[in-house]
Parts: sequence; C-alpha cells; structure tokens
Amino acid sequence: MRNSRKASRKQQILLASSKVFAKKGYHATSISDICEKADVARGTIYLYFNNKRDIFENLISGFSSSMLENIRMFSLDEPLTEQFDRNIRQFADMIIQNRDLTKIIVSEAVGLDNEFDHQLLLFYAKLAEYVEGALVMIQKCGEIPSGINTRLLTYSIIGSIKEIAYQWALDGGSLLDVDPLLKQTREFSLKNHIEFK
Repeated sequence: MRNSRKASRKQQILLASSKVFAKKGYHATSISDICEKADVARGTIYLYFNNKRDIFENLISGFSSSMLENIRMFSLDEPLTEQFDRNIRQFADMIIQNRDLTKIIVSEAVGLDNEFDHQLLLFYAKLAEYVEGALVMIQKCGEIPSGINTRLLTYSIIGSIKEIAYQWALDGGSLLDVDPLLKQTREFSLKNHIEFK
C-alpha cells in the first residue's frame, strides 16, 4: 500500500513537471513552479528527486523507454507491412496521447547538454534499428522494391514523423488523424526515395 502511494505521488510530480516544462521550458522552470503545479511541498519533491535535472531526466528516459517497449516484433501470421504500420501507428498514438512529453523530447531536451543529447541519440538509434530491420524484412518478402536503400528510407520515415510531431506539439490545438497521415508519410517516402541500381 505504501509503495503504491509513493509511486502514485512520484507520478503526480512527473505529470505536473511535464506540463510546466512544456509550457515554460527547462531553464525557466523552477522547483517552486513544479511544487505549485503538483500541489506538494518542496520537501516532498526531494523525497523522490535530487533536483530539477533529475526530474527532467526521469521524464525523458521514461517516455523514450516506454515508446520503444511498445514496439512489437514481427510474426509470420500476417503481412509484414500491416505489422509495420501498426507499430508506427502505436508509436504515433503515444506521441498524441503525450503532447507535453512530446514537446519536451523534440524541443526542450535537444542541445540541453551532452548527456541529454547522448540519451536522445541512443533513443533514435534504437528506433532506427527497429525501422531498418523491419524494412529489410519487408523488402526480402518483396513488399517494397529491392532497389530502395532501407537505411535512407528509415531516416526519411523517422525524420517525417519527428517533424510532424514537433510542429504538432508546438501548435497546441490541432488534432491529428493518424492513419492517413502515416499512410501518406510512408507513400511519400517510398515514391520520393533514392534508389541504387
């Protein structure tokens, strides 16, 4: 019971922090701002976190880890492109359900310091590894042309999603219709991609 209350209080602080960081930015946010938003005393914050940076790091690592954990490995029971699209859709759904965290990861964490940059690079490297591995399998099954360079297509897809997520997170009001957006992104990437003969 006590452990679940502690976990709940920690989540309460993280949720409040994500809203404050997304609104004010990392540098302009203070521990007092987080206390006020979370409706907790300053001492309570320090029961769970060392400082503002520790809170920010927990947000970044928690969100990026959960996004990667939700990716499902392929099975041979259904077409690979359908499984790939479902994984990308699930990834996009997480972005949509977490606008504040998306804004933080695509704008606030970039260039903050070397350690955060390293964390983000690892996140994108793992994502790229999955996407490229999936595209290679799809290509071997003949579902995308053999002349497509899967590495470049991988970065094209990730780059498209990143930019859409960035603009959407900054917009603050628009709703995204994920399925046609992802279909258009994939088709655009395939049609306009560099082929090596």
